Amino acid sequence: MTSTDWFRELGEKHGRRDRALAVDARARVDAERQGRAACIERWPAIVAAMRSLVDSYNEGAGLDTVTVVEDLAMPGATIETASDGGRAVVVALDGSELTVRTRRGPDDPLSGPYWVSLNRTDENAAAYLLRDWLERL
Repeated sequence: MTSTDWFRELGEKHGRRDRALAVDARARVDAERQGRAACIERWPAIVAAMRSLVDSYNEGAGLDTVTVVEDLAMPGATIETASDGGRAVVVALDGSELTVRTRRGPDDPLSGPYWVSLNRTDENAAAYLLRDWLERL
């Protein structure tokens, strides 16, 4: 084998590796796009489920103490108390998952985010997102 043959084989080997990596990268980007599109499609139903749970909470409390304000640009939603110093939970789409942040009052900064997978039904996702926060009010 000549030096030229060795370099050609090395180039072919690296070319195959680089093409395989490019295919994998495209597949990951496509999967992320599909996951994001699925989340965007589900978002209205998740917000509707959160509104329904908040309505049930308010009915049980006898007051409209909690509101849901949807941010269509993000998309996201802020669930906030009218009393209790304006405590809030902020839910937003992040790729194929949701981010959740909380704040203790209107002047309090948002907490660091934690991510929630959407491997639940819309109703179960809404309940999962709100239950702990509502229990702490």
